[in-house]
Amino acid sequence: MIGPPDALPLPKLKKVHITGGPGSGKTTLAGRLCASLSLPHIDLDPVAWEPQGAVPLLVRKKRVESILASAGWITEGIFLWWTEPLMESAQAIIWLDLPFRVAAWCILRRHTLASLRGNNPHPGLGQLMRFLTSAGRQYHTRQPVPPSTPDDDFAVTRAATSQVLVRYRHKLIHCRTSDGVRRLEECFAK
Repeated sequence: MIGPPDALPLPKLKKVHITGGPGSGKTTLAGRLCASLSLPHIDLDPVAWEPQGAVPLLVRKKRVESILASAGWITEGIFLWWTEPLMESAQAIIWLDLPFRVAAWCILRRHTLASLRGNNPHPGLGQLMRFLTSAGRQYHTRQPVPPSTPDDDFAVTRAATSQVLVRYRHKLIHCRTSDGVRRLEECFAK
């Protein structure tokens, strides 16, 4: 874990944004921090995507404005450009930047458990393989590809995340290992 910055009183934060690639543990960490900090957990996937497809950018921005109007929150998602108002307002940004092998294992485990429970929204081996391939590209693309629009979620890669987060380094907590994530959870629980 790089950070947390000494100036951040972690147990007293009211606005936290968590980002990272698919399978990095964003939802799990957000749930645990919400329990520690008594804050609402806002998964950004439903803000950006609905069953019929991508939510238009203007609707996403209105949803973000609604989140920003709240007294406190923990948001989490892989999204970058349209979520910058959340990053600007957040007192801390947590980047879960775990190795792809760890994320791939988590994706496989999550898919299998959801399939066994019968509640997998993307059932089947083909869906799993497409998702793992897409996730692998997000983790391994070396150069950021400029987004065609602020809601170009397909331009989100590890390289693009690194580039965007540079301007927030004063409040960035960068976790590169599972052990770093556990230590961070302990810091929030103090």
